[in-house]
Amino acid sequence: MPATHSKAVPKKNAVTTNPLRKHKKKLRYAKTEEQRLKAEQMIRIHTPKEMKEVVPKKKELTEDQLLDQMIRENEKLRNDPDFIEQQTQAELKRQHLDKKRQLTREKIKNDMKESKEQEEQSKKKQLEAYEQYKKDEAELTKHLESHKQFLLKYSEKTGIMKTLLEKHKGNKKKAKKEFKLQTTKICRILEYMICEKLQECELSYDEVKEQLYENMSQHMEHGESSDLKQLTASL
Repeated sequence: MPATHSKAVPKKNAVTTNPLRKHKKKLRYAKTEEQRLKAEQMIRIHTPKEMKEVVPKKKELTEDQLLDQMIRENEKLRNDPDFIEQQTQAELKRQHLDKKRQLTREKIKNDMKESKEQEEQSKKKQLEAYEQYKKDEAELTKHLESHKQFLLKYSEKTGIMKTLLEKHKGNKKKAKKEFKLQTTKICRILEYMICEKLQECELSYDEVKEQLYENMSQHMEHGESSDLKQLTASL
C-alpha cells in the first residue's frame, strides 16, 4: 500500500521570528518587575523609529535673479488697485502724523518760550521788589535815626533818665534798658504819625516831620511831660 503524506501540524507555542512581537509577549506574561523592565527595554530597542520627512532644500537665487524677481513683483503691485489704495491711505496717514508732530513740536517750543519769559519776568519783579524793599528799609532807618536824635535831645532837657533811675531805685542797667525800649517804640510811633498825616495833607515828609517836632518842642517848653510815653500820648 503506497505511503500517504499528511499536512504538517504546527507545534503549539512555536517560537516567533519577530523580535518585537516576542518581547511584547514576554511583557504580557512578565511575573516579576525585573522581567517587565527587561521586556520594555527590548521593545524600545526593536521598535522601528519613525523616519522624518526630508524637505527638499529650496534652491537659492542669485543676486541678479532676486533683483529681477523684485522688479517683476513691483511692476505687478504698481498696477494693483488695492495696493495703490493702500499706498494712498498710508501716505495720507503719514502726512497727518507729520503735521500733528510738527504742531506738537511748535506747541512745546512756544510753551517753553512763554514759560521762560514768565520766569524772567518773575525774577525781574522779585529783583525790583527787593531793591525797593532795600530802598524803603534804608529810608526808614534814616527816619528812625532822626527821631531817635530828637528824642535824645528831649530826654536831656527833661531829665527822663533821672526819672527812670528813681523808678528803678538807682539801677542804671534797668533804667537804660527801659529808656532804649521806650525810644525805639516812640520812634516807630512818630514815623507812623507822620505817614498818617501825609495821607491827609499835601505837605512833604520833611514838612510834616518839622511840624511834629515843633509840636513836641512846645510841650517840652511848657513842661507838660517828662516821660516819652506821656509825650506821645499828648500829641
